[in-house]
Amino acid sequence: MHLNVLPRSSGAPAGPPASPRKPWLAALLSFLWPGLGQVYNGRFRKGVTLLCLAAAWQLLGIGAAETFRWWLSSLGGFLLLSLYAAWDAHRVAGTLRDFVPGSRNTLPVYLGAVVLMTTASLAAGQAERWAFPIYTVAQTSMRPTLRSGDRLRCAALRPRDIIRRGQLVVFEYPGEHSLIFVKRVVGLPGEVVEVEDGLVYVNGDPIDEGYYASRRPGNKSLDMPAARLAPDEYYVMGDNRHASFDSRSYGPVNRARMLATPLYVIMSMDERGKFYLDRTGLPTR
Repeated sequence: MHLNVLPRSSGAPAGPPASPRKPWLAALLSFLWPGLGQVYNGRFRKGVTLLCLAAAWQLLGIGAAETFRWWLSSLGGFLLLSLYAAWDAHRVAGTLRDFVPGSRNTLPVYLGAVVLMTTASLAAGQAERWAFPIYTVAQTSMRPTLRSGDRLRCAALRPRDIIRRGQLVVFEYPGEHSLIFVKRVVGLPGEVVEVEDGLVYVNGDPIDEGYYASRRPGNKSLDMPAARLAPDEYYVMGDNRHASFDSRSYGPVNRARMLATPLYVIMSMDERGKFYLDRTGLPTR
């Protein structure tokens, strides 16, 4: 008779099985959400550090949008952070062939990291759209300064901001809130403004408009008799004086309707889909 004797059990519970990390998945996770791939690899402290750094970068980098160079540098810096996190996660995952998932390698932890980054991204996006809204030029009235198809990064105007003569402003059309225009301020509150053949006179004297006012010899421009502006009114005109629908037609613009002032062109594309790279980053003056 032959007896099969089973080995004695030590009594210790069996541990969780090894789960090798997938380098491609770790890299993808950290590229999409810097630090998530490190959490997936069991490097929880480093993963949280990168996640917090990425969230802070998005939230604090909003101010960089004020100038095109810093806005582009902020985007480039975040891309480098994502690439570094992806490379590090891929490198470490390749060495974890006998990795045993711990209590922090669970779906709730991963979802928490995704929620953190998604919340930070949405908050940063909303704050940037509020502080630095984007408007698209759809008219030719501001040529040569602006052209139809220019997408403008603007700075939102706050009630205490001072508006000066010569400044570009984005505002709601006085007769319809849904229409948004961009023009140049030529008359300030309390001034007497008159327009004759495209020339602007303030308090009886012609103003120096520098290079931006465009006039066509032989073409008659819409005139306006002298009128005094109220304490909260501004007179606005397009740079293309002979093809501009502005305060000469609909009157001065109330300060409460002014939304933003353009900073620079972030992209320019005409109605045929042609891009004008030479206008990218062009300051708007």
